[in-house]
Amino acid sequence: MTQVLCRVLAGAGHEVRVTGVYPAQYPAPDYEQDQGVRIWRLREPANPAGWLQARSRLYRMVAAWVGERAVELIEAPDYQGWTAGWRRLSAPLVIRLHGSETYFAAELGRRVSRVAFWLERAALRRADFWCSVCRYTAEKTRQVFRLRSHPSAILYNPVEVPLVLPERKPAGRNVVFSGTLTPKKGIVSLVQCWPSVARAYPDAELHIFGKHGRSDTGESMREYLISLLPSETRGSVHFHGHVAREVLREALAGARAAVFPSYAEAFPVAPLEAMSVGCPTIASRRGSGPELLGDQREGLLVDPDRPEEIAAAIQRLLSSERLAEQIGAAGRERVRRDFSAGNLLDRNLGFYQECVARFSGAAR
Repeated sequence: MTQVLCRVLAGAGHEVRVTGVYPAQYPAPDYEQDQGVRIWRLREPANPAGWLQARSRLYRMVAAWVGERAVELIEAPDYQGWTAGWRRLSAPLVIRLHGSETYFAAELGRRVSRVAFWLERAALRRADFWCSVCRYTAEKTRQVFRLRSHPSAILYNPVEVPLVLPERKPAGRNVVFSGTLTPKKGIVSLVQCWPSVARAYPDAELHIFGKHGRSDTGESMREYLISLLPSETRGSVHFHGHVAREVLREALAGARAAVFPSYAEAFPVAPLEAMSVGCPTIASRRGSGPELLGDQREGLLVDPDRPEEIAAAIQRLLSSERLAEQIGAAGRERVRRDFSAGNLLDRNLGFYQECVARFSGAAR
């Protein structure tokens, strides 16, 4: 999401600088430009105090930019609380909620470390303003951190909508999943339900795109998922790993359905990308799902804990081309109207301008 918004801002003539902390061996240059966006990567020193040194260096770099009047506003994510303890600067500091460690731990019923909780809460309390990628994440974050303040804006994640819609040519009964292969993405429930789909539609195929992760026991998620499948079903499930966005978009354009039964998200981009090319989309009703699409109109919402419900939703789309076409068209219109990068540019700029004006007024 950050990449899309930064590119759109730069394309509109605004100077955008991005900096962050990366491992020493991260395979990317220390400085580069991406479609007009200037990017600096700071390396975390390989010593016990490296993370503290990296945080200090990050603050000094941003403070120097503010002192030079090179930037008018600073935006940071809530994750890991990188701005905790920052001194007040002469430019407003905005935190945008993408989903903190504390937030996801609460969503998944897990414990979070005291350090992570403290840093993330301190960063939010230090912020001059904060916004969220959806209403659900804003409310949940207020609850877990017991914040008194409210978000200054709700700014949904933008997605690039193709100007020319790829021709919809569903190749048979292909179903697509994209996302990192981790339990919280609901991939286990999807694979568990697949044998019943394959029995009803022997020509159906499940295509899984995304980086390989680990199961809750630490084993390869790919190997674990394969072990869940009966031998007669394994040939209909294909793992493609991480692919370029254009390759994924082509796969979505040729799919009968895309499925994202996630347990926890802030505001997921993967379903939006599927909807943007007219692919009928099944998403999780957990969390921000109802903000993403209208159930039964712009997509189908399912419970990730109920594999049989996921299977039924897939079979509905596989059984009716007309229904699939209607939902796919409505989903694309939803994205074009409410989530396209072009349409959200003005909302983000308006929010930034309001923050600068309010901050300047308060400083007088």
